[in-house]
Amino acid sequence: MDRIMKIAIGGLFLISGSLLYLGVHIAAVLRLPEVNSWHDPPGRYGTALMYSGGYWMFWLAIILIALGLILLIAALFNRLGDKWQSDLNDIRQRDQEFDARRDESERQITEGEPK
Repeated sequence: MDRIMKIAIGGLFLISGSLLYLGVHIAAVLRLPEVNSWHDPPGRYGTALMYSGGYWMFWLAIILIALGLILLIAALFNRLGDKWQSDLNDIRQRDQEFDARRDESERQITEGEPK
């Protein structure tokens, strides 16, 4: 999957899950004064959530948020991995250049050539 597509889908999941969670939460809070008795668990909020009909939407919102975060974090680590690999390649190249110059300098010293 293309990196940009992964970021776009992850962002879409995160935003849609957040909006769904917000909507379900508002509906449950509006129903909260109507809750006269409840059990532990799910508690007063969970009972209001069930009365509002948003119990499964609540869990769907949590799942969407989690999937969005997972996709965004995976894209971030993929990007960081590419950056670190690029930096390691630069370090290896400079290390080889340094070793070549040092070998040339040592060869000149042993052969008695002027610098």
